[in-house]
Amino acid sequence: MSGVCRDFGISRKTGYKIWNRYRRDGMDALCDRTRRPVRYANQLPEQVERLIVLAGELMLRGGMARSLTDFADMLVGRLRGGMGHTNIAGSVFFAGITGSASADTTALGSVLIPAMAEKGYDRAYATAVTIASSVIGPIIPPSLTFVIYAMAVGGDVSIGQLFVAGIVPGILVALALMGMNSWISRERGYEKRSERFTWPEIWHITVRSLVVLVMPAIIVLGVLSGDFTATEAAAVASVYALGVCLLFTRTLSLTDLPSIFFDSAKVSSIMILLLATSSILSYVLTTQGVPRYLAEFFNAVTDNKYVFLLLLNVILLAIGTVLDLFPAIIIFGPIFAQIAEGYGVDPVHFAIVFCVNLLLGLNTPPVGSGLFIGAAVGRVKLEALIREVRPFILMEFVVLLVLTYVPALTTDLPAVLMSFFAG
Repeated sequence: MSGVCRDFGISRKTGYKIWNRYRRDGMDALCDRTRRPVRYANQLPEQVERLIVLAGELMLRGGMARSLTDFADMLVGRLRGGMGHTNIAGSVFFAGITGSASADTTALGSVLIPAMAEKGYDRAYATAVTIASSVIGPIIPPSLTFVIYAMAVGGDVSIGQLFVAGIVPGILVALALMGMNSWISRERGYEKRSERFTWPEIWHITVRSLVVLVMPAIIVLGVLSGDFTATEAAAVASVYALGVCLLFTRTLSLTDLPSIFFDSAKVSSIMILLLATSSILSYVLTTQGVPRYLAEFFNAVTDNKYVFLLLLNVILLAIGTVLDLFPAIIIFGPIFAQIAEGYGVDPVHFAIVFCVNLLLGLNTPPVGSGLFIGAAVGRVKLEALIREVRPFILMEFVVLLVLTYVPALTTDLPAVLMSFFAG
């Protein structure tokens, strides 16, 4: 036994545990944990996240990012710090295409960071605005973050409810970031656009942008109305995106499709592998009674749900600094959702607070993937980027506290729309 354990790089104690489990329960029980990631991947919500990725990839490769940034510039570009406002508003509109922070940073950053630098903005500041506003993408529907959360937690929370619940928080984050951008732009004397768009330009930009923005409306309204499942809505959106880019804008050709399908499959496979392997740790924590220990800890500290939410925010902020978004949702989502239910926290409200909190970790060191992606796209030093992004992260924390203690901001709109479509 010692030789076998040495060959496989495990201790004798672990080797004897494996051997005793095999003798007691047989090979099926022994292999259960190795099969768990595969079973988990097969339990992902059909093809919804893969189809959303495909629809976003089609729109990205079809050059729709330019249309949305032009639309945002038309609306807010004449304000002080106009290019910064355009960046933030562009993230709001771009959220309806990809639902991904990294895609937002890459697509919008490659266009807007050089444009802002040419207008006199500090390059690190332009990058900070880009990565700070990128968290809007996973909040406003269709959001891959909410799809993963609904899959991980299950229960009474549907993907459609979470999609609608993210609209108001996403807009609040955008307004808070625009307020900070306006203040900093006044302090530093950043520009505002003096030129006006002509009426033909306004018409052309509006039509192209609205054609793009129909796609998220198809997904959200289709799911809420009950006409589509989430998977069917994502499939319809993908076909719509393909039709727009092939027939309406003519920015794609049939020869582009193989590479688009390959790239979207590559992104989806990475997500599936990440989620499936994260499920192992979630399973271990659950079987070892960690949810019970955490519930006992919170109950010993307080029986007030608002104090619980404050403690939860602190813990999640710490988790977000050291663990990436999707693994954190898979590992800790089911645990904390169960505890929150015991405190009487609305499941939709909890889901939004939980996900928004973890999203802030994308731009906080040491792990913050948004920082590293932004530094690469913007070609700036990480230290300068961290310094410039701090005011925007502070504003996002303020919005998080507002969302935490004003549940109506996350629960009223889903309730109204669900009752409307149900009636």
